[in-house]
Amino acid sequence: MQGLLRLFALALTLLCAPAFALDVAVVVSQREGAHKAFADAFKRAAASLGHRVFDIGSPAEGLDDVALARADLVVASGEAAAELALARHLRPTLVTMIARSRFEALRKAHPQAPLSAWLLDQPLERQLRLLRAVLPERKRVGLLLGANADAEARLHGVAADFGLSLATRVVRNDKEVIASLEEVLSASEVLLALPDPMLTSPTAARSILLTSYRYQKPIIAFSRAYVNAGALAAVFITPEQVAGDLIDWLRSQNGKPLVLPPPRAPVSFEIAVNRQVARALGINVADDGELLRLTAEGGQP
Repeated sequence: MQGLLRLFALALTLLCAPAFALDVAVVVSQREGAHKAFADAFKRAAASLGHRVFDIGSPAEGLDDVALARADLVVASGEAAAELALARHLRPTLVTMIARSRFEALRKAHPQAPLSAWLLDQPLERQLRLLRAVLPERKRVGLLLGANADAEARLHGVAADFGLSLATRVVRNDKEVIASLEEVLSASEVLLALPDPMLTSPTAARSILLTSYRYQKPIIAFSRAYVNAGALAAVFITPEQVAGDLIDWLRSQNGKPLVLPPPRAPVSFEIAVNRQVARALGINVADDGELLRLTAEGGQP
């Protein structure tokens, strides 16, 4: 009887295991914070799918070159982790916890690498749906552009599809932030903040928050931290949700040889609202459940 039970357990394991079990090497930029949260969630879920998951290091610790060289897939959490892995072996690499602008710079630096990404940037359409849900009467949107300047025409087109007009200014260095921001705020009713590396340094973010509040113009942003610091609302993805999106893709590959997908925007998202800021600006904001519904694709204001 015990022999039959062991055979049954083995058969069940084989049926549940992916047809192509992968050696997945995980590299993190840091051992704490968002990178740790992503890596912990991803490693647990990937192992449960039957893949062989190896934590192979970080920039502070160095890498396990043997495990890296034999990996079918490298999952790098953050730009520093990706740079470290790509400098050693050009294995198929998925970068997570990275903004689109930084990933494009990474891809430009490694044009021959088999490289893709799960991006942090929420689709602009989703951010604009949140804007319309929170501020349905406001049509003139201010936007500063730094590294995202090449996308200016596309951004205007997407905004127009939502019945919104953009007042944009391109910021080329830190000294231009305040003057450009004041021009944008004078011509708009709400400021839209994108995850642009030129504008997300602590100094630039502080200037944007303080100046916008002085002008009594709300900010729709891209992270919970920005909302905690004084933005009105944001749509964003958590590290655990990034891991979940990536696991869903891995699950969909069961029975197929590994082929990296194109860089992908988040599927999952959360919202955050600073109710204290809303009260200070005299804005009546719907409850979170309603905002989630309106922000999701297909939600009707």
